[in-house]
Amino acid sequence: MTKSPGSGSGETAALFASREGRRAFVLDEREVVRFLRTTVEQEGGQSAFARRHGVERARLNQILKGKRGVTKAVMKALGLRKIYTPE
Repeated sequence: MTKSPGSGSGETAALFASREGRRAFVLDEREVVRFLRTTVEQEGGQSAFARRHGVERARLNQILKGKRGVTKAVMKALGLRKIYTPE
C-alpha cells in the first residue's frame, strides 16, 4: 500500500491492478470530496458541474460542505464506483 499525496493520519490509497488489468485508487470519503471540489472548480463552479452532470446543485453544495455523504450520482459524474475493502 502507498500513501496518497497529501493524506495524513493513517489515510491510505492503495494502488492495485484488477483482473481486467485496470489500475484504481482506493479513496476514502474525504479524498473523494477533495477530488470533487477540484473537479467542480475546473468545470466552472457548482452550477456548471450540476447542469453538466444532472445533479442537484443544492445537494452538491451540501456534499462539499460535509453535511451529506457523496451520492451515487456524484460518484458516477466523477467516474468513480464504490467498492468495499478489508481494513
